Amino acid sequence: MKRSSKVTTARKLEETSWLAQIIQDKMDVESDTNGHTRRWHNLHIFKIIVNAADDPENGTIYYDDYDGKRRIIICDIPSMIAKYGTDFSREGMRSKLLGLQASTTDDEGMYTVNLLITHDLNSATINDISDLLYRI
Repeated sequence: MKRSSKVTTARKLEETSWLAQIIQDKMDVESDTNGHTRRWHNLHIFKIIVNAADDPENGTIYYDDYDGKRRIIICDIPSMIAKYGTDFSREGMRSKLLGLQASTTDDEGMYTVNLLITHDLNSATINDISDLLYRI
Protein backbone atom coordinates (compact mmCIF):
# COMPACT_ATOMS: atom_id res chain seq x y z
CA MET A 1 0.00 0.00 0.00
CA LYS A 2 1.43 3.33 -1.09
CA ARG A 3 1.15 6.27 1.25
CA SER A 4 -0.29 9.39 -0.16
CA SER A 5 2.07 12.27 0.28
CA LYS A 6 0.12 15.42 0.54
CA VAL A 7 2.34 18.41 -0.10
CA THR A 8 1.27 21.71 1.27
CA THR A 9 3.05 24.79 0.14
CA ALA A 10 3.45 27.55 2.63
CA ARG A 11 2.88 31.03 1.42
CA LYS A 12 6.13 32.79 0.68
CA LEU A 13 6.79 35.82 2.84
CA GLU A 14 7.04 38.70 0.38
CA GLU A 15 7.10 41.72 2.67
CA THR A 16 9.11 42.62 5.73
CA SER A 17 6.66 40.82 8.00
CA TRP A 18 3.48 38.78 8.04
CA LEU A 19 1.65 41.83 9.34
CA ALA A 20 2.74 43.87 6.32
CA GLN A 21 1.63 41.06 4.03
CA ILE A 22 -1.78 40.80 5.72
CA ILE A 23 -2.22 44.56 5.35
CA GLN A 24 -1.23 44.32 1.66
CA ASP A 25 -3.79 41.54 1.14
CA LYS A 26 -6.49 43.75 2.69
CA MET A 27 -5.38 46.64 0.47
CA ASP A 28 -5.62 44.43 -2.62
CA VAL A 29 -9.12 43.25 -1.73
CA GLU A 30 -10.28 46.80 -1.00
CA SER A 31 -8.77 48.10 -4.23
CA ASP A 32 -10.30 45.31 -6.32
CA THR A 33 -13.70 45.76 -4.67
CA ASN A 34 -14.05 49.52 -4.19
CA GLY A 35 -10.96 51.24 -5.60
CA HIS A 36 -8.71 53.51 -3.58
CA THR A 37 -11.08 54.44 -0.78
CA ARG A 38 -10.32 56.03 2.58
CA ARG A 39 -10.03 52.49 3.97
CA TRP A 40 -7.41 51.65 1.34
CA HIS A 41 -5.46 54.84 2.18
CA ASN A 42 -5.60 54.04 5.91
CA LEU A 43 -4.29 50.54 5.24
CA HIS A 44 -1.56 52.00 3.04
CA ILE A 45 -0.28 54.41 5.70
CA PHE A 46 -0.47 51.63 8.31
CA LYS A 47 1.61 49.38 6.02
CA ILE A 48 4.22 52.11 5.56
CA ILE A 49 4.54 52.46 9.34
CA VAL A 50 4.73 48.67 9.79
CA ASN A 51 7.46 48.45 7.15
CA ALA A 52 9.40 51.17 8.96
CA ALA A 53 8.96 49.40 12.31
CA ASP A 54 10.16 46.14 10.73
CA ASP A 55 13.38 47.81 9.54
CA PRO A 56 16.06 46.99 12.14
CA GLU A 57 18.07 50.06 11.09
CA ASN A 58 15.19 52.44 11.84
CA GLY A 59 15.61 53.47 15.47
CA THR A 60 12.78 56.01 15.55
CA ILE A 61 9.87 53.69 14.64
CA TYR A 62 9.67 50.42 16.54
CA TYR A 63 7.40 47.83 18.14
CA ASP A 64 6.74 47.85 21.86
CA ASP A 65 4.65 45.79 24.26
CA TYR A 66 2.53 47.67 26.77
CA ASP A 67 -0.27 46.45 28.99
CA GLY A 68 -0.47 43.15 27.10
CA LYS A 69 -0.81 44.85 23.71
CA ARG A 70 1.57 45.15 20.79
CA ARG A 71 2.01 48.76 19.73
CA ILE A 72 4.19 50.87 17.46
CA ILE A 73 6.07 53.91 18.74
CA ILE A 74 6.97 56.66 16.29
CA CYS A 75 9.53 58.81 18.10
CA ASP A 76 9.88 61.23 15.21
CA ILE A 77 7.38 61.34 12.35
CA PRO A 78 9.64 61.03 9.33
CA SER A 79 9.68 62.38 5.83
CA MET A 80 9.47 59.46 3.40
CA ILE A 81 9.73 61.43 0.16
CA ALA A 82 12.64 59.36 -1.13
CA LYS A 83 10.73 56.09 -0.85
CA TYR A 84 7.07 57.04 -1.45
CA GLY A 85 7.01 60.44 -3.21
CA THR A 86 6.26 64.05 -2.40
CA ASP A 87 2.94 63.33 -0.68
CA PHE A 88 4.93 61.67 2.10
CA SER A 89 6.91 64.67 3.35
CA ARG A 90 6.97 65.17 7.11
CA GLU A 91 3.84 67.34 6.88
CA GLY A 92 2.21 64.80 4.55
CA MET A 93 2.93 61.97 6.99
CA ARG A 94 1.50 64.04 9.83
CA SER A 95 -1.63 64.67 7.79
CA LYS A 96 -2.00 61.00 6.87
CA LEU A 97 -1.55 59.94 10.50
CA LEU A 98 -4.13 62.53 11.59
CA GLY A 99 -6.56 61.06 9.05
CA LEU A 100 -5.85 57.56 10.35
CA GLN A 101 -6.39 58.79 13.90
CA ALA A 102 -9.69 60.50 13.09
CA SER A 103 -11.17 57.51 11.27
CA THR A 104 -10.24 54.75 13.72
CA THR A 105 -11.65 55.02 17.22
CA ASP A 106 -12.52 52.23 19.62
CA ASP A 107 -15.96 51.42 21.02
CA GLU A 108 -15.64 54.13 23.68
CA GLY A 109 -14.64 56.75 21.11
CA MET A 110 -10.96 56.76 22.10
CA TYR A 111 -8.32 57.09 19.40
CA THR A 112 -6.34 54.00 18.41
CA VAL A 113 -3.56 56.28 17.12
CA ASN A 114 -2.26 59.08 19.34
CA LEU A 115 -0.37 61.98 17.79
CA LEU A 116 1.71 64.58 19.57
CA ILE A 117 2.31 67.41 17.13
CA THR A 118 3.34 70.90 18.22
CA HIS A 119 6.27 73.17 17.39
CA ASP A 120 8.60 70.84 19.33
CA LEU A 121 6.68 67.53 19.39
CA ASN A 122 6.52 65.26 16.38
CA SER A 123 5.61 61.77 17.55
CA ALA A 124 2.84 59.21 17.44
CA THR A 125 1.82 55.92 19.02
CA ILE A 126 -0.33 53.18 17.57
CA ASN A 127 -1.78 51.84 20.81
CA ASP A 128 -2.72 48.35 19.65
CA ILE A 129 -1.82 47.15 16.16
CA SER A 130 -4.39 44.35 16.22
CA ASP A 131 -7.17 46.73 17.21
CA LEU A 132 -6.12 49.26 14.57
CA LEU A 133 -6.17 46.61 11.85
CA TYR A 134 -9.64 45.55 13.04
CA ARG A 135 -10.91 49.16 13.12
CA ILE A 136 -9.69 49.93 9.60
